[in-house]
Amino acid sequence: MLKLNLDHIRVDIDKFNTDRISKETPVFVKHKADFKLIDKVARKYSKVKNLIVIGNGGSITSFWAYCKALNKSEKKVFLVRTMDPDYLDDVKKECGKKDSLVMVISKSGSTVGVLEALLAFDGYKTLVITSLGSALFEIAKKKKFEVVLHPDVGGRYSGTSLVAYIPARILGIDVRKVDKGARRMYKKCSGKLENNLALQLSTALYLLDFNGYDEIFMPVYSPRLEGFVNLIVQLIHESSGKEGKGQTIFGGLGPETQHHTNQRFFGGKKNVVGLFVKVDKFDKDFKTKVAAGLKKINLKDDFLNVLNNIPLSKAVDYEFEGTFRDAVRNKIPVCSIVLDKISEETIGEFMGLWHYMAVYSSLLRGVDPYDQPQVEASKSISFELRKQN
Repeated sequence: MLKLNLDHIRVDIDKFNTDRISKETPVFVKHKADFKLIDKVARKYSKVKNLIVIGNGGSITSFWAYCKALNKSEKKVFLVRTMDPDYLDDVKKECGKKDSLVMVISKSGSTVGVLEALLAFDGYKTLVITSLGSALFEIAKKKKFEVVLHPDVGGRYSGTSLVAYIPARILGIDVRKVDKGARRMYKKCSGKLENNLALQLSTALYLLDFNGYDEIFMPVYSPRLEGFVNLIVQLIHESSGKEGKGQTIFGGLGPETQHHTNQRFFGGKKNVVGLFVKVDKFDKDFKTKVAAGLKKINLKDDFLNVLNNIPLSKAVDYEFEGTFRDAVRNKIPVCSIVLDKISEETIGEFMGLWHYMAVYSSLLRGVDPYDQPQVEASKSISFELRKQN
């Protein structure tokens, strides 16, 4: 299960009227994944040794979040988000045509960089997920690639659709359990404020934004959650960052972030709220053992022996608590999201929470949660530059 702690957020969300926010059911909630199709496609490619996933943004970052958190397969996974020739060459050197699958995902089917990356893998077994009639669809038809039609869900909200579930299933991830967790969170986040975690968090962050806290620092205290960072950045920026509104969110792996971004968080402009993400229980744990001959080595104001017999799970928690408590002491608003453990269902819950977070963060600011006009504008400019070549 997933818990939200807003005890130190320094705003009173209960006094804010959220009744004006539309409770219309989002498309990603209405959409139901076709698990028979997902299983069928995944079985077909179950023996490939290398999975090369080409795309941009939410079309592939949702899958990457699942892969980082849940993948236990021996297959090698390569995420292709660029047409950088050196990187593409490196991938091709590692992945032979015989034992690799190239999976290309683009709802519009017209993202030029995605098409350029695909064309670099000529002769590879290829699976395409795109919309009917798109440029990518036409390429697939000419090249006789297998095509699965992209559902009518925006890329950044496609984490509970076949877009993310097919590549995850190829890796052996139980996507039905992921979906179960996400649906449970969707249900929680469709109700009133008192039980709605996404509305509580988005309202708190909105009120802080109104009071000058226009940036969010989000360290995640598990490498298995690190894959969510880029997706969350996209969900918040692309959904609510419009019409001169919206917060900036940035993050990374804790405690690594403490060795650089803590300086900005505590010593820079006082416009940053902390949103910490951690896990309560780990699959494995072991204690630090300090050998007898090392115990008297000086360490800060004590000796190395102080680390002896401390479980590493506790050490991670102490690192989290150090920054969190320092923020409270310095009167910096902070909150936390805690997963009791990492499993298919809790990862699904986490995905579902951020889908609704993006929607509520947009609705609170009076902007459309589903469009991305500035993203499209820059794509048009880059295409015109290619035409001038």
